[in-house]
Amino acid sequence: MKNNLPLYRTADQWKTICENAYNGNWSHAFENCVEYGFYANDLIRHYNDEEYHLLEATDLAILSEGASELRNKEEVI
Repeated sequence: MKNNLPLYRTADQWKTICENAYNGNWSHAFENCVEYGFYANDLIRHYNDEEYHLLEATDLAILSEGASELRNKEEVI
């Protein structure tokens, strides 16, 4: 039986988030975090699993805060 549930917090999704942030597309990176279900602990886990980093460790805080702000806006609407 095939599982049709969407996948969350995958390595490919992490790569998309990193590439968007690295290229200065922070708003897209924030949206990706929300869409893919990445929270601070997920960002840290993926960051720690990587040997090569596109982002600085402090960028994880920026991603987490940006995604949190988007989630809070969505709750209000």
